[in-house]
Amino acid sequence: MRRSLPLGAITLAILYLAALGVAGALIFQTLQLARALPELRAVAEQRATTALAAPPASTPTAVPLIVLPTPVPPTPVPTAGDLQTEPVSYHPKSGRYIVVWLPPAFEGGARESFFANADIIDDISPFWYSTDASGRLYGTRNDELVRIAHEHNVRIIPSIHNVGNPGAVVPVLTDPNRRARHIQHIVDEVLARNYDGIDIDYESLDSSLREEFTAFIRDLAAALHAHGKLLTVAVHAKDSDWGGLGGYQDWAAIGEHVDQLRIMTYDYHWRGSTPGPVAPAYWIESVAEYARSVVDPSKVFIGVHFYGYDWPPGGPATARPWSVIEEIINERGATVSFIERNANGRVGESTFSYRTAQGWREVWFMTETGLADKVQTVQELDLAGIAIWQLGYEKPEYWRTVRTHMVEDPSLIQRAISPLLPDH
Repeated sequence: MRRSLPLGAITLAILYLAALGVAGALIFQTLQLARALPELRAVAEQRATTALAAPPASTPTAVPLIVLPTPVPPTPVPTAGDLQTEPVSYHPKSGRYIVVWLPPAFEGGARESFFANADIIDDISPFWYSTDASGRLYGTRNDELVRIAHEHNVRIIPSIHNVGNPGAVVPVLTDPNRRARHIQHIVDEVLARNYDGIDIDYESLDSSLREEFTAFIRDLAAALHAHGKLLTVAVHAKDSDWGGLGGYQDWAAIGEHVDQLRIMTYDYHWRGSTPGPVAPAYWIESVAEYARSVVDPSKVFIGVHFYGYDWPPGGPATARPWSVIEEIINERGATVSFIERNANGRVGESTFSYRTAQGWREVWFMTETGLADKVQTVQELDLAGIAIWQLGYEKPEYWRTVRTHMVEDPSLIQRAISPLLPDH
């Protein structure tokens, strides 16, 4: 007689067989995954590489700086280690500031003059940048010059200009949004390249842009000062608020915000005018007196021209560096006359004429005596210093004059020691 199995034993047997089936399936899947593991690892590595190569969509990208005349990718932004330089000590190095504009390329006469006079130069402003109608920056730059300048305790304050295309900046100034973007581009570039500030040289604008230009300078100054950077501005020479080409530049208003007001006290007679002195002393005195009346004198710089003009008969003049003027004098045997005064007052420049196939040409240029007179004006009015256009154009003796009359100024020496004396 057969006995039937209890219901509980049958249930356990079924569960046991099911467990064996599940275990077998798991073992089979494990073996399959083991075979596919190398391929999965390769795919994962490829995805990781792709993720590193492309930044997340939310990461902002820097606006490229385009080098004229052909658009090229921007040069790499320096790392924190690249920007480490020797600390910049007290300025001015002498009793007053000596600042110079440089050509875009740091070579030739500009390079030689820099190294010969770096001990008394406070600031250099290479003519590197311009802007388009959107507010983006264009131009060239030189990180090596930044390093060299700081090694010689010279601050580097590159210029942004509109020379050659004055109208390009008008849409930027008149549109608050473009103006804000322009300011951001400037600040980003100053911080990325380790500049000490920026120099604005926006020339030949209509007087109707007066409020817009003031707003731009005010906002740019605030943005730069927030990072401990300087703002300098080149302005047209004038001896009244709306005088000359500078009606759009409200000196009293922008003078409250800028660190340096660099007055372009040259081109009194210019390329398109009749021949005459480039920067007569009587005019410089008038401009300087007005500047001092509306701007803190410690911010006012008198522009000094290191070039001369050579006028043909009835045509526009050609700007000449001293080296070319000297060649003309020697080759033509020209007689140079120093003009101390004319009907308008003191002049302090030299002139000569020479014959060509087209007729007589007339040249005017600055001499050491005229430069000493400009320095004297700076001293008598107690202004900040001089701004030189441009390094490399000069007669070597100009620097001897600067050292003698400006660096070794006895009044500044007396001012420095007076507080140390009894009863002072």
